[in-house]
Amino acid sequence: MRFPGIRKGKYYFPVTEKKSTIATNEWSKPWYLLGLDEVIVDLEIHGCPESLLPELGLICGESVQFSAEKIARLLERVRELGLEVRYAAGGTASNTLCNYTHLSGEPAILLGAIPETIHPHTPAFAYVAQTPKAVSLDYLVPIAGEVGIAVTCFTPDGERSFAVAPGISGNYGPDDVPEDVVRKASVVLTSVYCLANPNRPIAKAALRMMEIAHDAGVPVAFGMGTSTIVRRMHDEILSILEKYVNIAAMNAREAEALTGFSDPLLAGNALLDRTDAVLITEGARGLTMCGYTDESVKRATRDGLHSGAIENYNQYEYSRLVMRHFCPNPMRVFTHIHPYLGGPQKLRNTNGAGDAALAAFLHDVAATRYHAESVPDSKKHSHDIRFLTYSSLSRNAQYGNRVAYEVLRNNSPRLEAPIGNDKENDS
Repeated sequence: MRFPGIRKGKYYFPVTEKKSTIATNEWSKPWYLLGLDEVIVDLEIHGCPESLLPELGLICGESVQFSAEKIARLLERVRELGLEVRYAAGGTASNTLCNYTHLSGEPAILLGAIPETIHPHTPAFAYVAQTPKAVSLDYLVPIAGEVGIAVTCFTPDGERSFAVAPGISGNYGPDDVPEDVVRKASVVLTSVYCLANPNRPIAKAALRMMEIAHDAGVPVAFGMGTSTIVRRMHDEILSILEKYVNIAAMNAREAEALTGFSDPLLAGNALLDRTDAVLITEGARGLTMCGYTDESVKRATRDGLHSGAIENYNQYEYSRLVMRHFCPNPMRVFTHIHPYLGGPQKLRNTNGAGDAALAAFLHDVAATRYHAESVPDSKKHSHDIRFLTYSSLSRNAQYGNRVAYEVLRNNSPRLEAPIGNDKENDS
C-alpha cells in the first residue's frame, strides 16, 4: 500500500518509536477495492460543436438512453461531419477502480457482465485491452450479446454529453455477487447508473452487494449519475444512502437535484443526515468535502477560518473522519478547496475528474484499515474510535484535488501511472 497523498514514509510507519510493532504476517493480504459497474465502452467524439447536440438528440452535460439503432444513426451523422472518434474503456466505477490501483499500488476487482465472445477491433476487445492488469476481470460474468456503448461527445470547452446503449451491461444478477469477495474488500463501490432501471438484474445485484458489505462492516461508496437520473430517483437514492452508504460522491448539479440546495456546503450538510461522508466536485470552483468526527478527536485547522453558507465551516477540517455510529459525540466537519494550481492551463477533459477525486479518498479509507492491521499499536489508532480515514479531511481534499487535476489536463478519464509529487504542505 502506497501512502495516500504522496507524503514521506516516516508518517506511515513510525518505526523509530519502539512501541509500534509492524504485524509482518499482514503483508501478503490484498487490500483491494471492489466495484460493481455497467461494463461500458466510451465511444468518444471530440470537437463536437455544442450547436450539434440537439440534432444528435443529446443534452449538454447529461446522459440519455439510446437504442442500438439510434446510436448507429448518430455515428453515421458523426462520420459525415468527419469528427474524430475513438474507443475508450469507460464506466464511472471502473474509472475509480483503475485510478485506485495506480494511487495505492493495490489491486481492484470489477464485477459486471461482459460478452462471452470477444473479437479484435471490437468495443469489448478495447475494454479488456485498456483495463490495467491490476484490475481483476476474473469475476465478470460472460453473457451472449453486445457490450454497452456510451457515446461521449466532447464540446470544445471540455464538457461531455452522453448517449448510452446498455447492451448486456445490466444482465449481471444478484446471484452472481461473490459474497466472500465482498466481505473481504477494503471498500465496495457502485453507482446510481446500476440502479437506474429497477427491472434489470444489475439493480438487484447492486443492492445485494451493498447489503452484504454493510452487514460485514465494509465501507460502501456510492456515486451519482447525472442530475436527470438523480431527480427521477430522488426518494430511492435518499433511502439507499440512509440504509447502506458511508461515502456519497457527486457533482454540484447532482447535489442540488438531491437536496434542493445549490450551495455545496448546505447540500453536503443535508446529506450528512443520511450518510457518513460526502464529496462534491464543483468544476472550476473546486471541491467540497464533509463528514463526521467525534468531539474527543477533533482537530482545529491551522489555516485561516472561512465562512460561507456555514459560518467558520472549516474550523475542524484537520480532523480525521469517523463513521457517525462510531462517534459517542458526533460533530460535523467541512472543508472546501479551490482547484489545484488554479486548474490546468488547458482543460482537455472533464470526464472522470470526480471519479479521480473519489479514488484518492477511497485510497485513504483503505489505508487506515491497512495501517490499523499492519501497525495495530500505532498512535494513529490509540483512541477508542474507529476512524474512517487515515488523513485529515483537509488533506483528503488536497489529495483528491491533486488527482483530479491530472485527469483534467489529460485526454483520458483514467490515470495511466502514479501521479508525481505535489507542493502541498503535510497536515
